[in-house]
Amino acid sequence: MGIFFQSKKFLNLLNIPLLLYLIFYEINILNKRLYANTKPQASKEDVFLYKQMGASFLCKSINDKIDFDFKKAFAVSTYTFAEVIFSKHGNLIQEAGNEKLTTQRVLYIGEIEILNSAIKICPKQIPNDIKKRFEETLNNLKKQNIKNK
Repeated sequence: MGIFFQSKKFLNLLNIPLLLYLIFYEINILNKRLYANTKPQASKEDVFLYKQMGASFLCKSINDKIDFDFKKAFAVSTYTFAEVIFSKHGNLIQEAGNEKLTTQRVLYIGEIEILNSAIKICPKQIPNDIKKRFEETLNNLKKQNIKNK
């Protein structure tokens, strides 16, 4: 049992609103911005999480039970930090502003952040020469910040 219309005028009246809706819907789609390729900046909390994970890996890797080489374990934790910043945040960190950081810069930030945390988490496992170089680097960075202000 189907519905039969006596007049084609009635069907044409239904087509006009449908046509207008489709036209406006298409225009609305074209005016929308695409956000699929934008990645959020890494917040302070994100950087904290990634550096703590790197420091934890470093400490676990160089402890007596696993006994990895310090340089290799440090490289793995630093490159993992940088890879997460790159893949999840597109090398953007909130504290750096809107500047897209180079991979080398992100690696440098990762080294400093991870060593800083690792020295606090497992100070006995970090070699003394690494601690001394780290302290010198921190002092140089502080001097540069004072000059830039």
